[in-house]
Amino acid sequence: MEKTNQNLDNKFLGTEKVGKLLKMFSIPCVLSLIIQALYNLVDQIFIGNSSLGQLGNTATGIVYPLTVIALALGLFIGDGSAACISINQGRSQTKDTHKTIGTGITIGLVVSIVLVAISFIFRKDILVGFGAKNPAVLEYSIEYSTWIIIGFPLFLLACVLNPIIRSDGSPKFAMFSMALGAVANIILDPIFIYALHMGMNGAALATFIGQLVSFVLSAAYFVKSKNFKLTFKSFVPDFKLLWQSLKLGISSFLTQISIVIISVVTNNILNIYLPGDTAAIGLLTIAFKVFGIVISIAVGIASGGQPILGYNYGAKKYDRVKEAFKYIMLSTLIVGIVATILFEACPQYILAIFGYSQVPEFGLLIFRIYLGFILLTCLTKVVSILFQAIGCPVKSTLIAMLRDLIFLVPLTILLPLTTKTIYPFYFSAPISDFLTAIVATVLLIVLFKQMAKDNKVINKSSSVEILPSNKGVIVTISRQHGAGGREIGQKLAKKLGVPFYDKELTALSAEESGLAQEYIEKIEEKNSILYNLYLSSEANQLAIKAQENVLNKIAQTGSCVIVGRAADYVLKDYNTYKVFVYAPLPFRQTRIMANYGDDETRAKENIEKADKRRAKFYESVTNQTWGDVKNYNLAVDSSIGIDKVVEQIYLAIKPDNKK
Repeated sequence: MEKTNQNLDNKFLGTEKVGKLLKMFSIPCVLSLIIQALYNLVDQIFIGNSSLGQLGNTATGIVYPLTVIALALGLFIGDGSAACISINQGRSQTKDTHKTIGTGITIGLVVSIVLVAISFIFRKDILVGFGAKNPAVLEYSIEYSTWIIIGFPLFLLACVLNPIIRSDGSPKFAMFSMALGAVANIILDPIFIYALHMGMNGAALATFIGQLVSFVLSAAYFVKSKNFKLTFKSFVPDFKLLWQSLKLGISSFLTQISIVIISVVTNNILNIYLPGDTAAIGLLTIAFKVFGIVISIAVGIASGGQPILGYNYGAKKYDRVKEAFKYIMLSTLIVGIVATILFEACPQYILAIFGYSQVPEFGLLIFRIYLGFILLTCLTKVVSILFQAIGCPVKSTLIAMLRDLIFLVPLTILLPLTTKTIYPFYFSAPISDFLTAIVATVLLIVLFKQMAKDNKVINKSSSVEILPSNKGVIVTISRQHGAGGREIGQKLAKKLGVPFYDKELTALSAEESGLAQEYIEKIEEKNSILYNLYLSSEANQLAIKAQENVLNKIAQTGSCVIVGRAADYVLKDYNTYKVFVYAPLPFRQTRIMANYGDDETRAKENIEKADKRRAKFYESVTNQTWGDVKNYNLAVDSSIGIDKVVEQIYLAIKPDNKK
């Protein structure tokens, strides 16, 4: 029987110099994201400088959304699986890790095969829908897409495996496998395109081989992974584990799908307002991919700062949160300013890299106007990641979706209608950036005001400690809100002569983790439509782990009564007696009205909200259903009387107390 009794090792996030921590975490993130972005850029450079020229660049722009769909599906499964694995490792629940990984790989393979089939069967219709209206562009797009589609299983599975490798504690290997694939692509592109005269097929084949290299390296890692071992049984899909993973991967999926939507919409808008211009889509695609490099740097810096921001926010070390955020914003500001200068002063030189000796006006205006507010884009990405780090997924997702889906797509369609020309289109992105920045700034101001307000509250120091006890049964009580579980627990503990723990667990967990007591108290109380993403933040996982460590320490001291905190599951390997206390709604309403002064309607609403929160928290920690009688030794209706319930539990466990 394995019991956790170690101290948590994340406290250095609250003591080490912020600048040093950011370098440690951000540099690998930035490099990894840049390598991934380069994968999408390399073909454009070599194609643009070949005889394929503008038509070739436009064809890659047409196929690009199809590639991003594969990426979105891969990250949906891969990032979700990696997050699920990391959470379970933090809880010392690793027995299903191999199944989570195996399920992700199997489903990834099935999804990729389906994607290949759909892409080939409907290829012409898809490419025309993506903007290939010109016959020559369509021909090039079909040629380029052949090897790209064939490579979807390799590409998608590499996207599944790479985040899992990072979550297994090998971020350098994950980055190396991606980098080597990109290097292979870079080396093979000129050979296939220039030396062997393979045209679009050569560019796509080089990409395919690069993806093959990345996939083989990623797959080879699983032979000697650190924390899990795969068997044939691992690959039999477990749809419950798959669902848990997908809930955590939805954010990555939506981010990529928004790129697909924007690409398809803009491609078709260009076809409407610049009919016959075969260069426009290619120029816009290049701008998007250069834009992606800049955003990768900004996101990498902010993502590296996530654990620092999250931990110190949870510890209520708001000065360190502000310091880390200041460093991140300044670094991003520099990146954004440099990018803005380059885009405004010399877009022709950027486009010359891609083979454009004479740059059309459209290409210049795309960089100078359409991407003119890239600085704001970078900064709002940082704010979105800040809210993600501190456990506010709704605000984080709102900011992330505002620019691309809520503002940019409608403006892209509507603005050109005002003049029936392409010129208003150039302003769709800067207007979207500006509006998103306003929303992000308002949310940021509210957050910093709240932190300042919290700073004025003096936290009461807690003298709570784990009390000594004798060997015996540990009674865990789960309860519906208003059923009297806490009162039952207190009376039972007094009758047994053993310690009682409820709110005391929060203070002990705060001491264990270094996080603030108030922060930990809110974790079980949180109610969010993105609850799984909320709980997956590093600070929340640390708080949950701290509670589990404290529960184990308490259990090792001997007999006691514990209310809530999923203690029945956490201490399942100990000598526990698990109780679930419930009662009819009218009985609970009466108690709530008496204890809190609520009226009948308010009492009912509070009961429903509290029970929903407890159910969500319990499920997230245990992967089991809260209140399911199969999970307990005794389910008892407290409306028979609080004292009668206490007596009933006492009599049930009395033989154990005689030991």
